[in-house]
Amino acid sequence: MNVMLCFEVSEKQEQVRKELAANGYMSSWKVKRGRDEITFHLPSNTLWNKGEHMSPAKAKEDLKKFSKQHNVDVLRAVALVVSKWDGMTGFASSSEKSVTQSAEVTE
Repeated sequence: MNVMLCFEVSEKQEQVRKELAANGYMSSWKVKRGRDEITFHLPSNTLWNKGEHMSPAKAKEDLKKFSKQHNVDVLRAVALVVSKWDGMTGFASSSEKSVTQSAEVTE
């Protein structure tokens, strides 16, 4: 299941993102269309994860756990299953240097 997590924390957003990234969350994905490979970049407060055991509830619990480790409050969050989508490729945010940037997804 592909799950997208959008969130805001009271502070230390980058540290929380790094913790999530260390646990498999990604900030972009690649799609092959013919011979072309297109990379889609998510906004800086959004990550995604995939896997058999991934769910919106697990993403929310991961966010709560890593926020607690950094002693910050989750201000708001939404985690949802992503299947069909459309988007604009965008550019990697300046904070992406430490976050796994992509994984290949087939439509």
